[in-house]
Amino acid sequence: MTNNEGATPNRTAPSFSLSPGFWLKLVVVGLIDAAFIAAIPVLVANQSWMLFGLLGLNVLLINWAYLSPRSNAGKWLAPGLVFVTIFVVWPIIYTGYVSVTNWATGNVLSQQQVITNLENEVIRVDGEGTSLELAIYDGPEGLAFLARQQDGTAYFGIARQSSAEPIEDALIDTSGVDLTGDLPDTINDYTRLGLRDLLGIAGQIEALVLDVPGGVIQAQTTSSARLIQAGQRYTYDEATDTLYDAVRDVTCITERGNFVCDGQRLDPGWRVVTGFDNYQRIFGDQRIRSAFLKVFNWNIIFAVMSVLLTFTLGLALANALQHDKMRGKAFYRSIFIIPYAIPAFLSTIVWRGLLNTNFGQVNSLIESLGGAAVPWLTDPTWAKIAVLAVNTWLGFPYMFLITSGALQAIPNELKEAARVDGASAWRVFRSITLPLLLVSTAPLLIGSFAFNFNNFVLIFLLTEGGPPVIGAPVPIGETDILISFTFDLAVNAGRGNNFALGSAIVIMIFVALAAISAFSFRFTKRLESIYGN
Repeated sequence: MTNNEGATPNRTAPSFSLSPGFWLKLVVVGLIDAAFIAAIPVLVANQSWMLFGLLGLNVLLINWAYLSPRSNAGKWLAPGLVFVTIFVVWPIIYTGYVSVTNWATGNVLSQQQVITNLENEVIRVDGEGTSLELAIYDGPEGLAFLARQQDGTAYFGIARQSSAEPIEDALIDTSGVDLTGDLPDTINDYTRLGLRDLLGIAGQIEALVLDVPGGVIQAQTTSSARLIQAGQRYTYDEATDTLYDAVRDVTCITERGNFVCDGQRLDPGWRVVTGFDNYQRIFGDQRIRSAFLKVFNWNIIFAVMSVLLTFTLGLALANALQHDKMRGKAFYRSIFIIPYAIPAFLSTIVWRGLLNTNFGQVNSLIESLGGAAVPWLTDPTWAKIAVLAVNTWLGFPYMFLITSGALQAIPNELKEAARVDGASAWRVFRSITLPLLLVSTAPLLIGSFAFNFNNFVLIFLLTEGGPPVIGAPVPIGETDILISFTFDLAVNAGRGNNFALGSAIVIMIFVALAAISAFSFRFTKRLESIYGN
């Protein structure tokens, strides 16, 4: 008898199943691989190394999850991981990268693109023999110029409007025509125009040019023209990383993403990593720092008050509907959900019209009752009240829904026991209902705080951050929050786009929210440990 104790059990190696589902997976994964391979030249040409690496890791993950026989769990995790990396991880990484660059208007290209654009810039100078003798001919292809220099060099070809595209083969062969003496009356199929004909088109002649190698011949009068030659203004020297300016006869050096020519910065520039300059600018520049702190303080107040007001109103309504003697609960629940069912941006626009100082229905109602018109959107204090009021209108249905569910989950036996012990209704709510309610709703309140901290749509559509702060060193409004302040500073300030500075502020917002959320979740865990059981 063979002793099999301690023997390793036989394991059957997983095998591929050549079912229709397998071939479908193979086709889909193959298309994803082909799309990635096709994108590689574009990513390399644009030097998008971070995106290249991230997409490469995702493609490898998809191949392993759906083609490896040992990746059963990976089939379900892979889609979520891919979307998280593309829509969450990648924006964070890329925003962080932009924040340490000089990416702004004037510095959006790569250095090679800037060099190419500058080297393609041409200068026009009068060539030798500026004054040319001119005769104008008419033929099968329209007007033609015969221009002759003092040394006898002659050009004959089809003329065009100076605003039109250049004609590649404008010159016509005149090898069989003597152009050294008097200008001929006919050349091939072209006939020279007389004085009477020239007077009829005199106003059009100055807008005509003849394309010649290295430039154009431009008519000045009906009998004279000038030669304008084109030359390259800038020349780049790769060995010394400098740029020569032929007009000013100076050599331009590179400095922080721009060529500097004799102390003057040359635009456009290119993107370079500048380290933490943007962060230092936020805290080091008194103008930005004072505006940033003012907006940050209001941002905290706005987010906290928004959560507090919406939660209080939603909880009050949910608690009222929990009462046994309340009638028409279904009707009231339907009414309370209406603001939640309407898209927030539409409601905000409607409220902006309702709160208009001169024509809004709210002020019309107040005036009909004998009151004075309220400057809801133009006075700093009233504008903040209006923002909080509208946000409460938009947010209380959500709080009503979550607190309604949480209240129903609280055992009635606990409340009844407290009442038997002589506790008042307020004491029951404060010591039993609210703590147990917060155990389940605290994470949602943290999420609501994070949402309101970045509630750009409400601020932008209702007040546009206004009214403006008079005398502020940078453009800010009384109701601006950090995200709208960032938009104004980086995109909407009228001085061009400053994506790098805006990205630095966005990263700081992310860090601040992460810190506040981490602290709040620690508080939530304490609630769970005390009241969770």
